[in-house]
Amino acid sequence: MPRPLPLVLTVAALSAPLLAHAAPLGIGSPAPALKVAKWVKGTPIPSFQKGKLYVVEFWATWCGPCKTSIPHLTEMAKKYKGKVSFTGVSVFEHDPKYGPKVAAFVKEMGPKMGYNVAMDDNADAGFMAKNWMIAARQDGIPTAFVVGKDGKIAWIGHPMEMEKPLAAIVAGTYDVKAEAAKYAKAQAAEKVMADAQQKISKLAQAGKWAEAVVELDKLAAANPDLAPQLGPTKFQFLLKAGEEAKAFAFVRKFADGPAKNNAMGLNALAWQIVDDKTIKMPDYALALELAQKASALAKDGDWQILDTLAVAQSKTGDIAGAIATETKAIDLMNKAPGVPNEAKKELTDRLAALKAKG
Repeated sequence: MPRPLPLVLTVAALSAPLLAHAAPLGIGSPAPALKVAKWVKGTPIPSFQKGKLYVVEFWATWCGPCKTSIPHLTEMAKKYKGKVSFTGVSVFEHDPKYGPKVAAFVKEMGPKMGYNVAMDDNADAGFMAKNWMIAARQDGIPTAFVVGKDGKIAWIGHPMEMEKPLAAIVAGTYDVKAEAAKYAKAQAAEKVMADAQQKISKLAQAGKWAEAVVELDKLAAANPDLAPQLGPTKFQFLLKAGEEAKAFAFVRKFADGPAKNNAMGLNALAWQIVDDKTIKMPDYALALELAQKASALAKDGDWQILDTLAVAQSKTGDIAGAIATETKAIDLMNKAPGVPNEAKKELTDRLAALKAKG
């Protein structure tokens, strides 16, 4: 089955148009209005009142991490009852009939979602998404905003990281100016990254893979900490450019450097080599080496990595080893919660095919 690459950039992402951002919104900015399509639960808030604190959190019915953070928000809403007003706003639902879906979700959550809930006025990017999320360059959910007593944004971030700053804001010990400076610096760095992504995106869309590689190298040189995430993208671009020998040579160096302790990253690279049918001369020996390193890092305890290793073993002619590895992968998979049925079928079918060969 597909192995997700732990990347900042991917070919698919770079081929998609970037969101146009609204007027910049940061810590210290006046809070935008609360203009929603409907209040689904709780008490509607027509506007922010001076002298009161508010939390505005953005989520969606399809967002797994959002569902995980909702009970935590409920606990904070209980803790700060009478001191902070909490509101969750559904955004980016991507479904024209999102209204009933949001209402059903809120009803299902019941007391686990114990605060005000509203929905944006558009399924894709309505008023709330544009003027809050996109304006603050927050393209991922869940994201929470704390509105201070002065009606200005005091904090922006993941709701699971809000407890400490919110406590300081309530206590009156929060340094808004310092946090605003820190946030502005982070946003400036993100803008540089976004500009680089946009340039690389245009090159990728035009199929100018060699030029895209040059820009990726520039980005990596300017941001050494991003090397582990950018490496797999460079590998993809080199393959797209038809530079297979260079691509495999790069991966060997990359695997011994930035990715040497990244099991899932090594696994994703190994899987691409064994699974990508557009590669004319796949280096299966390299795939086997990468998969072995990944499995060693995971202490042979990850069924997806073992599945990749089994495929690499079969590609290099070790059918007996592949059968043993795939059997272990299936055993681990059957003990893991939430594995899709299609994944189970894929591995069992693969084991049957290996046994037929052996």
